[in-house]
Amino acid sequence: MPRSKAAKSDEAARKPEDGWRGVRREDLEDWAGEKALKRGEAYREEGRVEDLAVTDDGGLLATVSGTEDYATHAWLEGGRLPESMCSCPVGLSCKHAVATILEYLHALAEGREVPRADEDDPRWHDLDEPRAEAYDDESRPRRSRRATKAWDDRIREHLRALSQAELAEAVWSIANSVPEVYDALRHAVALRELDPAGLVSEARREIRAATSVDPWLDHWDGDGELPDYRPVERVLRRLMELGRADDVVALGRDLIAKGFPQVERAGDEGETGSRLRRCLAIVFEAVSKSSMPGPERLLFAIDAHLEDPAEVLGDADDPVFEPEPPPTDWAAVADSLLARLRALPPAKPPADYGARYRRDALADWAAEALERSGREDELPALVESEARATGDRGPFIQYLIDEGRLDDAEREAREALADEDGADLGAASRLAMTLADLAGRRGRRDVVAAHAARQFFDDPGVSTFGALMKAAAGAGVEPAVRDAAIQFLRSGRMPYAWGESKPRAKSGAGKRAIPAAPAGLRVDPSWPLPVPDEIVALLKHGDRFGAPRPRVGVLIEIALDEGDADAALGLYDALRADARKKSPILHESPDRHADRVAAAVAATRPDRALEIYKAQLDRALPIAEARAYERSAGLLARLRPIHDALGRLGEWDELVAAVRERYRNRPKFLRQLDRTLGPPS
Repeated sequence: MPRSKAAKSDEAARKPEDGWRGVRREDLEDWAGEKALKRGEAYREEGRVEDLAVTDDGGLLATVSGTEDYATHAWLEGGRLPESMCSCPVGLSCKHAVATILEYLHALAEGREVPRADEDDPRWHDLDEPRAEAYDDESRPRRSRRATKAWDDRIREHLRALSQAELAEAVWSIANSVPEVYDALRHAVALRELDPAGLVSEARREIRAATSVDPWLDHWDGDGELPDYRPVERVLRRLMELGRADDVVALGRDLIAKGFPQVERAGDEGETGSRLRRCLAIVFEAVSKSSMPGPERLLFAIDAHLEDPAEVLGDADDPVFEPEPPPTDWAAVADSLLARLRALPPAKPPADYGARYRRDALADWAAEALERSGREDELPALVESEARATGDRGPFIQYLIDEGRLDDAEREAREALADEDGADLGAASRLAMTLADLAGRRGRRDVVAAHAARQFFDDPGVSTFGALMKAAAGAGVEPAVRDAAIQFLRSGRMPYAWGESKPRAKSGAGKRAIPAAPAGLRVDPSWPLPVPDEIVALLKHGDRFGAPRPRVGVLIEIALDEGDADAALGLYDALRADARKKSPILHESPDRHADRVAAAVAATRPDRALEIYKAQLDRALPIAEARAYERSAGLLARLRPIHDALGRLGEWDELVAAVRERYRNRPKFLRQLDRTLGPPS
């Protein structure tokens, strides 16, 4: 249907720069990447873009100074998407193109005139032969259309004027001097003339050539070497056209065996894996159309996943798993995978990590096969057998918990804890957490509180103290536990430790009996909670946090949270006195608590609040950096309402005036004071 006159008129009225006006910074980042965008911005700001010109169709041409001077051409594909070509090593979507586009956008914003590009500009010649070696998922970098337009017609004219014999000789001469042309012609002849057996041989040769490359790519300057999998892809596709799916499957085994290790050793950012994946998509299409029985197709895909630690496959194997294979196929797969597991040696520590990883992956696939075949009742036996074979009972214990078999879960956890006793602190910690969870599920509030206490002793803080108090209240022993926790914060000594045991205090009438401490455990007679075996196992690993020490800072924060300002002030003074003596006992800085303590006592002890704030101000003022400026201004702001409440606002005005005078040579600081306090009157 012919276009209307109005449409033609609109097109004629559209200016070359109209499309560029809609390009945003985010568009350039999506197109070129964050690194190229930032370098391009720096290049433009440094004035490296020279002789910018615009073509009649809105393309940009410029010279950008980098390691050397590069010719750069950028245009909008479809009138909206940036594309580029550059004579630099990267060639496509490079920092030079970003700088060129940004320079043009600035020219538009400033209303600067940009000259028109000349058809005979020598920079078009520089762009005729791009040097970028990498190719994207679709094709090699295309040449700039503007850069080759003048020569394209002349070259076509020349070729059409040649006789067939002259043309053949010209092509043959080029092929002999350019290996890439020779290989392309050889490949074209092979695809057209070779029989299936010859194509299989050709495919194996191309697989060998592609996988023999050690891939690497420096995205900063574009240097590197990547394998070319396109010839492999074309041969595999040709074999599929000929109905040779079984041959493609056989080639796929070779491709997987050689390609996956290549991806693992590649020094790129996924380009090699992406190229290999395109070939594997054809292989799995062939698997779905091959003569292989259903279970063998599934096993082919599963084996590929088991050999794919770099996760190359992605969705390439979808043709095998979609639509969902029948349960009978999955049942046969489950039997095969279970047989493999039984044939493997145990993978208990200190077994090789790789062996353990492969076994776990195989077990996961076996479990999935059982589920998809409707044999979920066999999962418990599989999970348990793997726990025995690997020594990792965690998944089995979690399975028992999920199934509500709490007694069995606790038994397994305690047996595992006995196995790990003194051996693996991490495993013992995880088992202790599991037993704490089980205690909570079974209403053992005293055990839950005992675990909360251990977490508090390991990591003393306001949050762990609060959790402990909540758990102790649930167990009905909050006062005694609080006394012990506060004593721990003051002295650094826990109410129990691994060492010589002492008898526990007997429980009084109506009180809950406390289990006897195991041999080797020393427990304070006043401690009201049990010390379960899992906590004893952790104690045997020794103190992970050095010698016992007070945590006065935590005491201050607790007092502040509980609204006891006087207690917080007393603790703060003690901490500050210790800091002045440079005592090695507390190892804490009072400064981190100063603001909260001052704010807490501002109403009841305003002179002390002023003293604390001014001491902090004296620390911050000498520091010449933005953060210290903001801190100093903030402290002055906090001092004002306290002076005002005391009827001493003039004293505050004098303080601020003295600060401004003393630091009059710091304009950034003075501006910060103006923002925070307002300008001086």
